Amino acid sequence: MEVLNPILGCGSQGNSMSFSRWKLCLLMLVISSQAHSARNVVGVIGESVSLKNSESFHEPYSEVSWFYNETQKVLTWIKGKEKKIFETNLKTRIHLDADNITLHIQQLQEEDSSTYKLQTSLLRTGKDFSKYIRLDVYERLTEPKIALGPRINGNGTCLVNVTCSVEQVGKNVTYNWTPMGQETNASSGGPILSVIWKPGDHDQYTCTATNPVSNSSHTILASELCAGKTSRVSQELLVVILPSIFSLLFTLNWTH
Repeated sequence: MEVLNPILGCGSQGNSMSFSRWKLCLLMLVISSQAHSARNVVGVIGESVSLKNSESFHEPYSEVSWFYNETQKVLTWIKGKEKKIFETNLKTRIHLDADNITLHIQQLQEEDSSTYKLQTSLLRTGKDFSKYIRLDVYERLTEPKIALGPRINGNGTCLVNVTCSVEQVGKNVTYNWTPMGQETNASSGGPILSVIWKPGDHDQYTCTATNPVSNSSHTILASELCAGKTSRVSQELLVVILPSIFSLLFTLNWTH
C-alpha cells in the first residue's frame, strides 16, 4: 500500500493506524486496481457500440446495473421486473440485452467516453461482481489539408516545407509522410514534411492521418508545390535580357 502514502498516509503509521483508515486504504487500493484492469473499447461518433461482459457465470443474475462512471447509474434490471433507465444523457440511446447483460449505445457522442461499470448480483449465491470497461469515442477523420510553408528557390533547386492537418486536432491523431519511391531528398517530423526538389527528383508524397477508428490520406506532388520556381527564374532572366535587347535595337536604329 506504499503507493497510497502521498494521499492517505497508508502504511506510514505502522500499528497505530486506525481500523477506519485501513478500510479506506483498502478501498482505494481496490478501486485503483479495478481502474487499471478496465477493458478498452473504441466507438465512432454517430455510430453504435456494445459493452459486453467478458466473463460468464454458471448461474443466472438476480440484478444487473450499468454505470456511466463510478457513481452515475444509467440502467438497472432486476429479475422479474421491468428494467429502469435513469435520467442521463444516455437515456434515449441505450438498450440492455438481458440474455447476456450487454449494454448497447446508439448515436454515440464524444461525451459518452468514460469508464463504465457493470455491477451484477448472482441469483443463488447472492455474490456481487463489478467489471469496468473504458469507452473512448472518436470521430472519423476527414481528408487531410496541406498548408504550404516558406519556399526557397535557387540554383535550380526548390526547398519547401508543408504541413498536413485534419479538422479533428489533438484527438489521438498521428501523422506519417510516405514517399512513393526509393530515392528521396526529404525529411518529416509528425505532420511537417521538408522537401528539397529539383527536376528529375522523386515527386510524390502521401500524408496519412490516423486515429483509433480511421485513417485518411492526401497525396502531393513536389513539382506542383515548386511550380512558381520556373516563373520566378524567367522573370529574373527577363530583367537581365530585356535591357540588352532594347539597347541593341536602339543602337541598330541609331546607325541606320
